[in-house]
Amino acid sequence: MRKFIANIMVIVMVMFNLTMVMCSSSISQKDIEEMKEIVDKVLSYDGDYDDEVSEYIDSQTFNESNYVVFYSYYIGDIVLNKYESEVIGVTKEDGKYNLCLLIDMEAQATTLESDGVEQGYDTAEGNDVPVEVVLTKKEGKFYIESVKEYDSLKIAQNENKNFIKND
Repeated sequence: MRKFIANIMVIVMVMFNLTMVMCSSSISQKDIEEMKEIVDKVLSYDGDYDDEVSEYIDSQTFNESNYVVFYSYYIGDIVLNKYESEVIGVTKEDGKYNLCLLIDMEAQATTLESDGVEQGYDTAEGNDVPVEVVLTKKEGKFYIESVKEYDSLKIAQNENKNFIKND
Protein backbone atom coordinates (compact mmCIF):
# COMPACT_ATOMS: atom_id res chain seq x y z
CA MET A 1 0.00 0.00 0.00
CA ARG A 2 2.84 2.41 0.87
CA LYS A 3 4.55 1.62 -2.42
CA PHE A 4 1.31 2.29 -4.29
CA ILE A 5 0.89 5.70 -2.58
CA ALA A 6 4.54 6.52 -3.21
CA ASN A 7 4.12 5.68 -6.92
CA ILE A 8 1.00 7.86 -7.13
CA MET A 9 2.90 10.73 -5.47
CA VAL A 10 5.75 10.36 -7.98
CA ILE A 11 3.30 10.40 -10.89
CA VAL A 12 1.54 13.49 -9.50
CA MET A 13 4.88 15.28 -9.04
CA VAL A 14 6.03 14.41 -12.57
CA MET A 15 2.73 15.63 -14.04
CA PHE A 16 3.00 18.85 -12.01
CA ASN A 17 6.54 19.46 -13.26
CA LEU A 18 5.49 18.79 -16.86
CA THR A 19 2.59 21.20 -16.49
CA MET A 20 4.90 23.87 -15.11
CA VAL A 21 7.36 23.42 -17.97
CA MET A 22 4.62 23.49 -20.60
CA CYS A 23 2.98 26.58 -19.03
CA SER A 24 6.18 28.55 -18.76
CA SER A 25 6.85 30.36 -21.97
CA SER A 26 10.30 29.97 -23.38
CA ILE A 27 12.12 33.06 -24.55
CA SER A 28 13.81 32.80 -27.91
CA GLN A 29 17.44 33.70 -28.40
CA LYS A 30 16.28 36.24 -30.98
CA ASP A 31 14.09 37.99 -28.37
CA ILE A 32 16.94 37.99 -25.85
CA GLU A 33 19.30 39.53 -28.41
CA GLU A 34 16.67 42.12 -29.38
CA MET A 35 16.06 43.09 -25.74
CA LYS A 36 19.80 43.38 -25.09
CA GLU A 37 20.26 45.52 -28.20
CA ILE A 38 17.48 47.90 -27.11
CA VAL A 39 18.79 48.14 -23.54
CA ASP A 40 22.35 48.75 -24.74
CA LYS A 41 21.15 51.44 -27.15
CA VAL A 42 19.12 53.25 -24.50
CA LEU A 43 21.61 53.04 -21.61
CA SER A 44 24.55 54.19 -23.74
CA TYR A 45 22.70 56.66 -25.99
CA ASP A 46 24.75 59.83 -26.46
CA GLY A 47 22.04 62.41 -26.69
CA ASP A 48 18.97 63.82 -25.03
CA TYR A 49 15.66 62.00 -24.95
CA ASP A 50 14.31 62.14 -28.50
CA ASP A 51 12.57 60.15 -31.23
CA GLU A 52 15.55 57.80 -31.44
CA VAL A 53 14.86 56.33 -27.98
CA SER A 54 11.25 57.35 -27.25
CA GLU A 55 9.86 54.20 -28.87
CA TYR A 56 11.74 52.12 -26.27
CA ILE A 57 11.46 54.06 -22.98
CA ASP A 58 9.69 57.02 -21.33
CA SER A 59 11.61 60.24 -20.67
CA GLN A 60 11.77 59.94 -16.88
CA THR A 61 13.13 56.39 -16.93
CA PHE A 62 15.57 57.40 -19.68
CA ASN A 63 16.92 60.33 -17.66
CA GLU A 64 17.33 58.13 -14.57
CA SER A 65 19.03 55.23 -16.33
CA ASN A 66 21.02 56.55 -19.31
CA TYR A 67 24.71 56.57 -18.35
CA VAL A 68 25.60 59.66 -20.41
CA VAL A 69 22.87 61.70 -18.71
CA PHE A 70 23.51 60.23 -15.26
CA TYR A 71 27.27 60.79 -15.16
CA SER A 72 27.00 64.26 -16.67
CA TYR A 73 25.33 65.31 -13.40
CA TYR A 74 28.55 64.44 -11.56
CA ILE A 75 31.42 65.20 -13.91
CA GLY A 76 29.92 67.45 -16.57
CA ASP A 77 29.56 66.65 -20.26
CA ILE A 78 30.97 63.20 -20.94
CA VAL A 79 31.96 60.78 -23.63
CA LEU A 80 31.26 57.10 -23.04
CA ASN A 81 34.57 55.47 -23.97
CA LYS A 82 33.43 51.93 -23.22
CA TYR A 83 30.08 50.21 -22.84
CA GLU A 84 29.81 46.43 -22.81
CA SER A 85 27.08 44.22 -21.43
CA GLU A 86 26.51 40.52 -20.84
CA VAL A 87 23.12 38.91 -20.34
CA ILE A 88 23.17 36.84 -17.15
CA GLY A 89 19.56 35.71 -17.10
CA VAL A 90 16.08 36.44 -18.40
CA THR A 91 12.61 35.31 -17.41
CA LYS A 92 9.06 36.13 -18.44
CA GLU A 93 6.24 36.38 -15.95
CA ASP A 94 2.81 37.98 -16.32
CA GLY A 95 3.74 39.40 -19.72
CA LYS A 96 6.86 41.16 -18.40
CA TYR A 97 10.42 40.24 -19.23
CA ASN A 98 13.05 40.50 -16.52
CA LEU A 99 16.46 40.92 -18.18
CA CYS A 100 19.54 40.85 -15.95
CA LEU A 101 22.89 42.08 -17.24
CA LEU A 102 26.40 42.85 -16.07
CA ILE A 103 27.71 46.10 -17.52
CA ASP A 104 31.25 47.42 -17.91
CA MET A 105 31.55 51.08 -18.79
CA GLU A 106 33.97 53.98 -18.76
CA ALA A 107 33.01 57.62 -19.07
CA GLN A 108 35.31 60.61 -19.41
CA ALA A 109 34.45 64.26 -18.97
CA THR A 110 34.98 66.42 -22.02
CA THR A 111 36.12 69.41 -19.96
CA LEU A 112 39.71 69.59 -18.77
CA GLU A 113 39.79 70.20 -15.01
CA SER A 114 42.64 71.80 -13.11
CA ASP A 115 43.11 72.25 -9.38
CA GLY A 116 46.28 74.33 -9.78
CA VAL A 117 48.57 71.34 -9.23
CA GLU A 118 47.20 68.65 -11.50
CA GLN A 119 45.06 68.80 -14.55
CA GLY A 120 43.08 66.09 -16.28
CA TYR A 121 39.71 64.81 -17.27
CA ASP A 122 37.34 63.47 -14.62
CA THR A 123 36.32 59.87 -15.24
CA ALA A 124 33.74 57.38 -14.07
CA GLU A 125 34.10 53.63 -14.34
CA GLY A 126 31.89 50.65 -13.59
CA ASN A 127 32.91 47.01 -13.81
CA ASP A 128 30.44 44.12 -13.60
CA VAL A 129 27.63 46.48 -12.62
CA PRO A 130 24.46 44.40 -12.12
CA VAL A 131 21.47 45.93 -13.89
CA GLU A 132 17.91 44.58 -13.94
CA VAL A 133 15.62 45.76 -16.72
CA VAL A 134 11.89 45.08 -16.91
CA LEU A 135 10.47 45.12 -20.43
CA THR A 136 7.11 44.48 -22.04
CA LYS A 137 6.37 43.53 -25.62
CA LYS A 138 3.61 45.47 -27.35
CA GLU A 139 2.75 45.13 -31.00
CA GLY A 140 5.91 43.10 -31.52
CA LYS A 141 8.23 45.73 -29.99
CA PHE A 142 10.04 45.68 -26.66
CA TYR A 143 9.55 48.62 -24.33
CA ILE A 144 11.61 49.35 -21.17
CA GLU A 145 9.42 49.86 -18.12
CA SER A 146 12.10 50.12 -15.44
CA VAL A 147 15.84 49.91 -14.88
CA LYS A 148 17.43 49.04 -11.54
CA GLU A 149 21.14 49.13 -10.83
CA TYR A 150 22.40 47.16 -7.83
CA ASP A 151 25.30 48.13 -5.57
CA SER A 152 26.93 44.71 -5.96
CA LEU A 153 26.47 41.36 -7.68
CA LYS A 154 25.95 39.67 -4.32
CA ILE A 155 23.03 41.98 -3.47
CA ALA A 156 21.59 41.45 -6.96
CA GLN A 157 21.84 37.66 -6.59
CA ASN A 158 20.06 37.80 -3.23
CA GLU A 159 17.19 39.81 -4.73
CA ASN A 160 16.87 38.24 -8.19
CA LYS A 161 17.68 34.65 -9.17
CA ASN A 162 18.32 35.76 -12.76
CA PHE A 163 21.72 37.08 -11.64
CA ILE A 164 22.86 33.60 -10.68
CA LYS A 165 24.66 32.02 -13.63
CA ASN A 166 23.80 28.43 -14.51
CA ASP A 167 27.20 27.26 -15.71
